[in-house]
Amino acid sequence: MNDAPHARANDHVGERLSGYLDGELTQQDRQRVEIHLDGCTECRDLLGELEGLRHRLGKSGVGGKSEAEWRENMEDLGVKLSRGIGWILLLGAAVIIAGALVLAFLTDPGVSGGWKLLVSLFYLGLLTLFGSVLRQRWIEHKTDRYKDVEI
Repeated sequence: MNDAPHARANDHVGERLSGYLDGELTQQDRQRVEIHLDGCTECRDLLGELEGLRHRLGKSGVGGKSEAEWRENMEDLGVKLSRGIGWILLLGAAVIIAGALVLAFLTDPGVSGGWKLLVSLFYLGLLTLFGSVLRQRWIEHKTDRYKDVEI
């Protein structure tokens, strides 16, 4: 069997060509693709088609928003308002469901008082830790000098 870098039917690198064009491959994978392209006209043609498609899409303006425009859209009042309402609804429903489950557990006559106390203490400790972390994150958010730094 010939192990030369020339293309065999199952050795094509078509699935890696997009990553190759985007510069997302490791150096080793990039070198493998380049070696393969030297000996495979089918994959070279496919690479040419992908480059042509990328060039045509780049000129079309599709998805041509800059990062600043995307960021501005995400900071829009409507987006912020709907995100806030979504979080309020989600957290409100979670509190109501958790309260109903706790009430059902505490009023269940099949569970002994010791287990109710033990499970209640566990969840109370968990809730206290969660509240502590949430409070700490809130304080850090308000005092973080680097929160508006863009990388």
